[in-house]
Amino acid sequence: MDELLDAGAASIARAVRSRAVSPVEVLDATLARLDRLDPVLNAVTFVARDEATTRARDLERRIGAGEDVGVLAGVPTLMKDLFGHKPGWPATLGQVPGLLERRATGWSTFPAAMEAAGAIVVGQTNSPAFGFRGTTDNAVTGPTRNPHSLDHNAGGSSGGSAAAVAGGIVPVAGATDGGGSIRIPAAWCGAVGFQPSPGTIPFVTRPNAFGPSLFLYEGPITRSTEDCALALTAMARPDVRDPSSTGTAPPRFAEHLGQQSLQGVRIGFTPDFGLFPVERGIVQVFHEALLALESLGAEVEEVRFGWRHSHTELTDTWCRTTAVGVHEGLGQLRDEGYELAALGLPDQLLHWASRVPALRVDDLVRDAQTRTHVYDEMHAAFATYDLVVSPTVAAMPVRNRSDGDTVGPSSIEGEPVDPLIGWCMTYLTNFSGNPSASVPMGTVDGLPVGMQVTGPRHGDVAVLRAISAFEAARPWPLSAHLTSQGDAA
Repeated sequence: MDELLDAGAASIARAVRSRAVSPVEVLDATLARLDRLDPVLNAVTFVARDEATTRARDLERRIGAGEDVGVLAGVPTLMKDLFGHKPGWPATLGQVPGLLERRATGWSTFPAAMEAAGAIVVGQTNSPAFGFRGTTDNAVTGPTRNPHSLDHNAGGSSGGSAAAVAGGIVPVAGATDGGGSIRIPAAWCGAVGFQPSPGTIPFVTRPNAFGPSLFLYEGPITRSTEDCALALTAMARPDVRDPSSTGTAPPRFAEHLGQQSLQGVRIGFTPDFGLFPVERGIVQVFHEALLALESLGAEVEEVRFGWRHSHTELTDTWCRTTAVGVHEGLGQLRDEGYELAALGLPDQLLHWASRVPALRVDDLVRDAQTRTHVYDEMHAAFATYDLVVSPTVAAMPVRNRSDGDTVGPSSIEGEPVDPLIGWCMTYLTNFSGNPSASVPMGTVDGLPVGMQVTGPRHGDVAVLRAISAFEAARPWPLSAHLTSQGDAA
């Protein structure tokens, strides 16, 4: 069973559908792993054992009756406790102290799509309050630990999902991405994280359908591109409730795997987008990865951008834009009867959210114009190139703090950066809507380094094909194989 769990979602689903193993057996083995490993990783915040067991037994009955139970039959998975909703489950918005008793009343895309595809949602994963940082830590649960070095952070804000996947608890987990929250922890933990184009996977928000849905994305974190494709196939669908939905049938992602060549694919590479300071070790590993892309037949050359803003100005724009959404969310919580002063929100989040009421229309227009400039610069690159590749983030994993307030670095190579997200080159695609994936491309001092592959808007399949070919050329370990003491086996 351990060998099957390590093999991943696709292998588990095949074994369950063929009756080589029952979904109950898979679930029992997964829960045993969770009990053994999560005290080490601190990745899981809630486990629905009875509900998952009931679902596994029902799935076993349906298989016995000859029913088609879906492409992810019996696959155990976890969803993120932030913008992820399943009726009756905690909805704490990232372990906010004053929301620990709050419960969801509806469904978000990930758990609904996973269950429709036959998967079993076992529980929820750790994240920071409102996802307002590129690390995973909070005052209630504490930091999620990196499976490759427990003293270091897993990244964020979907750090619990990434650590659970890379650490071997489940083969696929749900994540959300408002500035890199799928890709940042995937890079630090050595997993695959996929942020789709707007509308590929519906992101449904109410009462404001035109706010977060045009900035936030749902997507999977997996250990392989095959499992990523299966998860995308299950999640992608048109949905009129999402204004960005194209209304057309999405591609069957699983049909675009097994690429052995990138012959003729034009790739523009950038170690820093011409903006960010990046640690030298990351740049070195990145240039080694470029050689692998060239060996696959890709035409690789450096891409240049004409930015009018510094990375500090762009980071501030991200913080203000995100804070507007936080401000709206706090208003909804007030309407639900919560006292905002009693929530126990982090100081950094309060700092930015408290500034929102003082923003003028001119401030909002200027930020929208800055986002438009990023949009134009990113899309101009695809007039020449089929793909753009870069390191996913500019810094290696930071060490965990003991006060619930782990953040990223405050400087890189001697240049100041915002510790919340100023070291994350990922948020550019949240501004522009380009699909983007992070895949492992090597290590520095034993810790994973991620390569970000970005495609033209709605070029999700092109991104998947590229990361599939890269994985075939430079395969990575499928999990960190932790022992119960947290030692790498």
